[in-house]
Amino acid sequence: MMKTVVLKVEKLNLGGQGIAYLNGKVCFVDFVIPEEEIKAEIIVEKKDYNIARVVDIIKPSPARVTPLCPVFGRCGGCQMQHIDYSKQIELKREILIDTLKHIGKIDFHDIEVFYEEPWYYRNRAQLPAQKDGEFKLGYFKKGTHEVVNHEVCYINQREINCITEILRERIKKSNIEIYDELKHRGNLRHLIIKRGTNTGQVYITFVTKERSLPEAIYEGLMQEIPQITGINQNINVQKTNRILGSKNIILAGRNYYEERISDKKFRIGPMSFFQVNTSVFEKIVEKIKQEIQGSKIIDLYSGVGAIGICVAPLCKRVIAIEENPDAVKDGIENAELNNIKNIDFIEDKVEKRILEIKDADTVVLDPPRKGVARLVIERLKRIRVKKIIYLSCHPATLARDANLIIGGGYQIKKVYLFDMFPQTYHIESLMIFEKGDAYLF
Repeated sequence: MMKTVVLKVEKLNLGGQGIAYLNGKVCFVDFVIPEEEIKAEIIVEKKDYNIARVVDIIKPSPARVTPLCPVFGRCGGCQMQHIDYSKQIELKREILIDTLKHIGKIDFHDIEVFYEEPWYYRNRAQLPAQKDGEFKLGYFKKGTHEVVNHEVCYINQREINCITEILRERIKKSNIEIYDELKHRGNLRHLIIKRGTNTGQVYITFVTKERSLPEAIYEGLMQEIPQITGINQNINVQKTNRILGSKNIILAGRNYYEERISDKKFRIGPMSFFQVNTSVFEKIVEKIKQEIQGSKIIDLYSGVGAIGICVAPLCKRVIAIEENPDAVKDGIENAELNNIKNIDFIEDKVEKRILEIKDADTVVLDPPRKGVARLVIERLKRIRVKKIIYLSCHPATLARDANLIIGGGYQIKKVYLFDMFPQTYHIESLMIFEKGDAYLF
């Protein structure tokens, strides 16, 4: 029989879980808010921590609201719909401050927050397909690979939701075999829908295990939905959690869609990454442009060149380094599309090519969640870059890296929090470092 206890929620962790204490041992609880008093069941007991499940809210927070989505709590796509949006922003700011202090030993509180519309903002949906008696298309339940079926996702753009339903019906009628990841059998694995927020252009990718794909799924789709610029089939034959394979086949239209950021146009292919919240990303780009100084800019982890191309008119030269060959190809095409002649794209690992950089005025870092390799930070310190602009999607690795950067004689000039992912625990932040006396805490 599970133990029922009364807990007081102290704060949220980086994963959006509530933190409470039972006899000095930390308890992690989903779907709660700081200051709430709850009745909970201890469902996992470990030596150093417990995991609990809410049974009842004894004393609810004034910020508690009714979630908009009927599958919230089962679907793993959102974690914070039960919290009023203004409180979500406040909590994320507190989490960022707390993470910088405890991991980076950085006591910095002057954080400006930027946000946009908290619903229907995602410009990309990557939906796993599953058949468990019925055909399911949705997101995974938290901690599982069980798809939660839903008709409307309240954080995906409305247009993406409409297209999802059209494709759901086409998939059902086609009788295509749905992939079973446990048995590694079947064909249709994922459906990916991308949309240019500022252009309205839509790009569809069907991820399959086999080369075959029933024409009934995509035939006439571009006529039915004129906003679609291309339909792609990606073949992933591996038994893996990775969504995309290496082979792409264009079924109709072209091999990219377009998006606009600031006054620049970008072509984005099926294998290239682009930020999921266009409106907030535009705010980020504008802040970065305000910080650009000097003649030589290094854009590390540059992707399709969204930042590098936008800042290029403000300096003499931009060197963009990116290891994804598809992103580099898109980046070169995007530079030509925008008549940007002072940017050079290098296809390689940042850790390798940074060693060849002899000087730079400003460096822009936009790394993946794992952060920046220590070797890269050491190199930046050695060539005495005047300014480092660090765009982070994970506060823990930002805190770790910021500590190393400060140790190299840089000081924090500004920190911004951009709520790129409302209703979720994810935190996007921008930290500006300038060469000078080490920041004292």
